[in-house]
Amino acid sequence: MRDIPDEDMPKMLEIVHYFKTGMKESRKKVRVKKSKDPDLRNIAVETGIKDLAEHHDHYLYSVSK
Repeated sequence: MRDIPDEDMPKMLEIVHYFKTGMKESRKKVRVKKSKDPDLRNIAVETGIKDLAEHHDHYLYSVSK
């Protein structure tokens, strides 16, 4: 900020203030209210794979096993 000319400083402070208050507002909006815990058994899909984590690169990105 040392390199910013004095006449541009008010605008720079306005921009910084905008981002600072904007970040606070976006954090408030991101928070999600917790609802009842979903029963994952009702939405699970049988894949026949015992451990998806073992070859996750293959399943997600088609990398060779």
